[in-house]
Amino acid sequence: MHATAGIEDAIAETLDTIGDDPDYATARAALTEASTALVTGTTAEVQWYLERALHLIDETCPI
Repeated sequence: MHATAGIEDAIAETLDTIGDDPDYATARAALTEASTALVTGTTAEVQWYLERALHLIDETCPI
């Protein structure tokens, strides 16, 4: 399996999990940007967006 495919799957699964919940809108946007960066950006950009999304998800619903 190509690493990018695994990341794409993880992003898709996370987007499915948070759904359209408005509390997660900013995190959803960061995940979408990470997905775009996988194709058009750099590894550093992908990492930044993924870290931002994780932070936003944790901020919205700390576990």
